[in-house]
Amino acid sequence: RTLPQVLAPGGVACVISFHSGEDRLVKAAFRAGRLAGVYRDGSDDPVRPSPEERLANPRSRSAKLRWAKKAD
Repeated sequence: RTLPQVLAPGGVACVISFHSGEDRLVKAAFRAGRLAGVYRDGSDDPVRPSPEERLANPRSRSAKLRWAKKAD
């Protein structure tokens, strides 16, 4: 609710989630924002850590990054 209000027009919001429940909330919020016209672009699929990153940092295995760009 607060994120679109503090984000400048054309600004990009990025959220990293580490749990499927968190990711579900972020995905739903960004999708609802796109349908309402708050965001004009966003990630359809989350950005996941590379195999090299997972080897170097095992805690990153569950991380998912989602982003959305606010409409002008």
